[in-house]
Formats: sequence, C-alpha cells, structure tokens
Amino acid sequence: MPPQPAYAASDRPPATAVWTEAGLRKIGWRPPACLNWASDRSRLVAAVAGDYRFAGSLDDLLGRLGAFSAYKSIRYWSVSQQHWRELVSDAGRLEGPDSLNVRPDPTAADLVPGRAFYYFEVNRAGRAVYRLTVLERTPERAVLATENVTPIRIAILTAFEPGALQTVAFLDKRGPGLWSYYQLIRAGAGASAVALHSDASYVNRLAALYRYVAGIPTDREPPAAP
Repeated sequence: MPPQPAYAASDRPPATAVWTEAGLRKIGWRPPACLNWASDRSRLVAAVAGDYRFAGSLDDLLGRLGAFSAYKSIRYWSVSQQHWRELVSDAGRLEGPDSLNVRPDPTAADLVPGRAFYYFEVNRAGRAVYRLTVLERTPERAVLATENVTPIRIAILTAFEPGALQTVAFLDKRGPGLWSYYQLIRAGAGASAVALHSDASYVNRLAALYRYVAGIPTDREPPAAP
C-alpha cells in the first residue's frame, strides 16, 4: 500500500495529512505490528511526506536526526502565537530513562538496528524524556521510531501518558541526489483531550522536522499550517 499522503515533489512543500480517531476507525487503520506500539487505539494521526535534493549520504542525514542537542535550532510556526518559535529550548542525550547525566550525541555509526537512545527535550510544557529506536538501517534506507518515556504535561494537565506520543520516520534514497522523508506521529490511547485540540500543531511540528532533516531553513515562509 503506498504511503498516505503521497510524497510531494522535491520542488514543492511536503504533503501533510491528519486523521481523527473516527476517521481511522472508519477505514480500519491500525499501526503496523512491526512498530510494537502498545495499543491499537489511535486518537489522532498526522503525517508528512516529501522528496528533497541532498548530495550527501544516509550517514549525513542520520547525523542530523541523532544530534539531539541541535534540536534547539529547529523552529516551527505556532498557530496560537502566530509567530515562529523554537521547537525546544533545550535537548540532549541521556545515559538512561531515569538519568540526569547528559552524554554526547550519538553518531551516525551508532545508529544501528536494534539500538535505543534516550534523550530529553525542554519546551513550554516542561521537560520530557523520549526513547529513539533504530528499526532498520541499510546504505539507502533507515527507519527510526520514538516515544515518550515520561508524561508530557501542559501546565498542570497531562497531555500524554508515557508511550502515548509515538513517531516513526522513514528515510529512503530514491535516486541520485534524491531522498524522501516520511514521518508519522500518533497520539495513542494515553493522550488526553487537551492534546487533540489543534491539528495544525502536529502538522507544523512535522514540517519543521522535515525541513531540519532536508537542510531547509525551518522557519522559511510560508508555514505548513498558518
């Protein structure tokens, strides 16, 4: 089955799509078993898909995804604030899920199938810990999944219980100097209503990550979802 949405051409902004729980139930969608996601229930799913020109190697692209400390450079369009802002104010690799010790970012060589890395992000909602797992790696393809290990809170409310915010990203070489990026983000069973109020928030964060990996200024006008 081809990915939805279809990949946008390299000279176009990435394609995005959002599905609600009711819509997913109607089409009978379930997460692929290979992801080992704890629950089949998906309260919201969003995706971004696009081709982009890049003269480097998969190692170069993976180096960007593994550079957790560089996530501070990513900017996204805040629909509520109507301006560009940092995706996170701080981020870095941790020794483990309960550790406060920050370690150097993993290199592309570290990102081999089966390995998992813990990292933290700090934003307006506070600090949360995530796990990144390498599911697949070949010279021309990589698949990486993430999920939150600690709760994600907005003010005093818990937006996501542990494991309720999950992503999977696919990087594929499609030809000489041409790569594709597809990322799916899911709000699972442990996501509260407060996490579902803005589809545009998911879309703009996905678009920011796509731009970051593709080497496009993350705050280039126009935003994906104004």
